[in-house]
Amino acid sequence: MRTGIKQPGGGKPIEFDYSLEKSSAGWKVYDIEVAGISIVTNYRESFAAEVRNHGIDGLIKTLQTKNQS
Repeated sequence: MRTGIKQPGGGKPIEFDYSLEKSSAGWKVYDIEVAGISIVTNYRESFAAEVRNHGIDGLIKTLQTKNQS
């Protein structure tokens, strides 16, 4: 779905797309794309780099640290 957010002062709206999936608990957003960049794709690439550099344990530790802050 394409959505736009109006900026204060009448600036150009920020447009983004989001992908939904219906589950038994209701509709869930599973990806957001801003300026052609998918959050899922972006995180997939950064997670892969973290695993390459520090292994799966390093990725888990990084995610735990980010979730605590």
